[in-house]
Amino acid sequence: MRNAIEVNGLVVSIDNSGCIGTKEHDIVQVPNEITAYFTARTAILEQLCAGAVPVQLLMANFSGDDVWTEYEQGFKKAFSEMGLEMPPLMGSSETNFQSLQSAVSLTMLGKKKFERNMINCGFYVVGEPLVGNDVIENPHKIAQLDELYEGLVNGMIQAIWPTGSKGIGVEITRFIGENYTADVDLTGSAGPSCAVLVAVKRAHEEMFKTNMTAPVRKFIKLKNDC
Repeated sequence: MRNAIEVNGLVVSIDNSGCIGTKEHDIVQVPNEITAYFTARTAILEQLCAGAVPVQLLMANFSGDDVWTEYEQGFKKAFSEMGLEMPPLMGSSETNFQSLQSAVSLTMLGKKKFERNMINCGFYVVGEPLVGNDVIENPHKIAQLDELYEGLVNGMIQAIWPTGSKGIGVEITRFIGENYTADVDLTGSAGPSCAVLVAVKRAHEEMFKTNMTAPVRKFIKLKNDC
C-alpha cells in the first residue's frame, strides 16, 4: 500500500483539498464539483493501489452546508467514469462558523478485489506531473481513471501506484524498490495524482500504450557505475 491502511479487513484511504473552490480567498478558483472530483479521484487511486474498491465514503466538509450537494456531485462523477455506483456517503459539515477558504476531506473504506502481481511486467508512468491551475488547463495530460480501472479489471494492468507532491522520482523507488527513472519531470508535484505508475503484463504492453489517452513513458533502469 502507498497511503492506505488496512483495518479489520477494510482498506482506508483519505484525501483533502484546501484553498481550492469558489470562495473569494481560494488560491485556485474552480467549481466545487471539480474540487470534489479530484479529491475523490486521488482517494480512489489509493484504494486501487491497495487492490481495493471503495464501499463507503465519509466527508468532512469545512466549506459550509450549502456546498454539500456540489461536493457529492463531484464524487459521483469520479465513480461514474469507472462505470460504478457511488458508495453511500455520510459525514459532517462545519455550520457554526464560515470559513474564508474552501476545505474538504474525503475518507474511503474499501474491500479487496485485486491481487498485485508484478512478475513479468513492464513499468510505465501514465500522465504528467501537474498542480494548481495546470490541472484544469491540461486534462489531456492526466492519467484517466476509467482507463486505469478497466486495465485492472481485465488484467492488463497488474498494479498501480499514484504520485503526489513529493514527485515521481520518489514514488518510482517506493513502487518497485529499484533504481529506475523515466523521461519526465521527476521532482515536480504531481498534484492530485495526475501521473500514475503502473505495472503492465509484458504480453499486453503494446495494447496498453494504445489504450492510454495521457502520455505514456516506460521506466528506464539506471546503469550500475560500479
